[in-house]
Amino acid sequence: MLKQFYRENKIKAPTKGRRFVVGDIHACYATFKCLLEKKIQLNKNDQLFLLGDYIDKGPESKKSLNYIMELIKKGYAIYPLRGNHEQILLDTETNDSKEILAWLMRRSPNMLKNGKLRKKHRIFLNSLPFYYELDNFFLVHANFNYEAKKPFKDKIAMLWKRKFDWDAKVLKKKTLIHGHQPINSWCWVESVDKLTG
Repeated sequence: MLKQFYRENKIKAPTKGRRFVVGDIHACYATFKCLLEKKIQLNKNDQLFLLGDYIDKGPESKKSLNYIMELIKKGYAIYPLRGNHEQILLDTETNDSKEILAWLMRRSPNMLKNGKLRKKHRIFLNSLPFYYELDNFFLVHANFNYEAKKPFKDKIAMLWKRKFDWDAKVLKKKTLIHGHQPINSWCWVESVDKLTG
């Protein structure tokens, strides 16, 4: 069974290692593996935060998930978040097994076993949290709903929100890091300038 150390949303900095954040792998297993093993040379003192969307679009959803799960089993400090593509898969399986079969057959047929999502993948995906809070950062797949009474409970916003905004009070003046949608750097700088005055 996988270590469940990522159940806690507040994560302390490593005493020796580095911290990395990677967003939206989208089944690009070979690229992801090369990034970790050859470029950054991840070691067990490091922390790696993954912002969701490990599956779909690319060619190797199963290999991508298995690689993440294997790194966790080997003792690497991997902190995966849930993305909207994982949630779509889980929702589809819950609501209509024929729909999941068609969806997976088009996108990642090797994730199926006897016409169903593999149990180990279902358990892993269901265990993924929606955000992490670090010493100076909040990590989330999409963003938070700053108008909600409890923005850290609005799972739909954390998976689907497309508007980039930032609320210093809600985020305790911490930096927001998200995946889901690319943002032009000039747009981000302009937005932060407006928000921070």
